[in-house]
Amino acid sequence: MKKSLSIPARSVVMSSINYQIPTVADIKAQAKRQLPRFEVVSLFAGGGGSSTGYRMAGGNVLAINEFVEEARKTYKANWPDTFILPQDIKSLTGDDILQQIVLKQGELDILDGSPPCSAFSLAGRRDKNWGKAKKYSDTSQENVEDLFFEYIRILRVVKPKVFVAENVAGLSIGIAKGYLNQILAELKASGYHVECRNLDARYLGVPQSRARLIFVGVRNDILKPEMIGHLHPKPFDYVVPLKDAISDITLSDRDRSFTNIKELSTYKLLKTLRPGQQHPKRFNLIKAHPNLPSGCITASSGGRGTAAVHHWENRMFSVAEVKRIMSVPDDYIITGNETKQIERLGRMVPPLMMKAIAKNIYKVVLSANSNKLDL
Repeated sequence: MKKSLSIPARSVVMSSINYQIPTVADIKAQAKRQLPRFEVVSLFAGGGGSSTGYRMAGGNVLAINEFVEEARKTYKANWPDTFILPQDIKSLTGDDILQQIVLKQGELDILDGSPPCSAFSLAGRRDKNWGKAKKYSDTSQENVEDLFFEYIRILRVVKPKVFVAENVAGLSIGIAKGYLNQILAELKASGYHVECRNLDARYLGVPQSRARLIFVGVRNDILKPEMIGHLHPKPFDYVVPLKDAISDITLSDRDRSFTNIKELSTYKLLKTLRPGQQHPKRFNLIKAHPNLPSGCITASSGGRGTAAVHHWENRMFSVAEVKRIMSVPDDYIITGNETKQIERLGRMVPPLMMKAIAKNIYKVVLSANSNKLDL
């Protein structure tokens, strides 16, 4: 496995950045003007972070699978024309997908998937909880750590030209490497050349330090020697400071009420920290620095009193601010209350991160194996 994506400090620009995220309306208008560069099916699609990134890169998402009802509501609120397969992944088949998208085996460009990954999170108890039922959003699931193999089961039937799978960086650390080695072996046995890297979203245009393990596979029959070693995007030559992403956001009265934590013990701890500092005992409690990317937004970041990354003004981030930190469009509809909205955002793959991954895949692989117009 290749090492984490990194760049020399001298090449990173930390000056003011014109940070822009296309709106959902912009993305839809672009799709009407241009032919799609590639077609995608997304498994474990959540509220649509990955899907939004693929669309930003010029892709067309034909169908998704998501079994959490509230996540489906969020997805449908933004992308109502995309067909949603609502069943648990364990009861979904590759033939179900091919029948729905009206493609034959081997014709789909990209099969995407982000299997739930709490069992491998560095913040969790890791192997002590493997094999047990775990709360996931509004539901619980048995053997979360085995869901990657359900993804592989479907991959072997659909046989896309390329697959992209995402998981937490903790899958590549410690005892979890045993699972990683099994996953890599099964992916390769499925007929693919596989490359796996830890990528950090802050080096791909997102104002957030967010390390994720990204698997990219190219089907062996379309693989060319020049593709090998180039399946992941190169890091950008700049990093977006947090202030450039959120400084123009004005808090409403409701936002000020939600983000105010002065009555909580977390506030007392937060006040002792300097911007950019992590609490020595509550390691997940971080005071963000305006001139650096944010710390990682997680599914629990919206919980009041939770040890998470907080604003340098000793408060929580608002939903609008979290959208910017995740590179989610301002007009993206997230269902539920503020805590649930931030949970939904914290489970997403940042769209700008996936846009960079998808653009690179199109450039290196799909454009060389397609007659589709490169717009």
